[in-house]
Amino acid sequence: MALSVETAVVIAVAGGEFGGWGWWAIGGAGVLVLSSIFVTFFEGWKMRKFSYEEQVEIFLKDLHSGAVTVRGHIRLNPVKYTKLTDKDADRIADEAGYYRQTFGTKGNWLFLRSSADPPDSHS
Repeated sequence: MALSVETAVVIAVAGGEFGGWGWWAIGGAGVLVLSSIFVTFFEGWKMRKFSYEEQVEIFLKDLHSGAVTVRGHIRLNPVKYTKLTDKDADRIADEAGYYRQTFGTKGNWLFLRSSADPPDSHS
């Protein structure tokens, strides 16, 4: 159901559907989004002082210790690694036994373990 102009006007009116608590909820969500953007920027800013080799070491550490998503990906934010390009990340991850998914990533680096590694057997 699409919002009509009348509904938008009712929502925007101080006594409308968002009277009182609704504006606090919208403001709180806005503050959370802005703080998330700030934290992401600040994390990348801190990494600028590290050399390329140190960023590669941090990248490998994050790759090996990263949390695995439901689909088996390790999600890393490329903004954090200011001196690494996509090609660098692909090459380094390939050497470490991972490959990068390049479609549908929404701006992140998604890595999967190479299938060439034998699975652990408990027999």
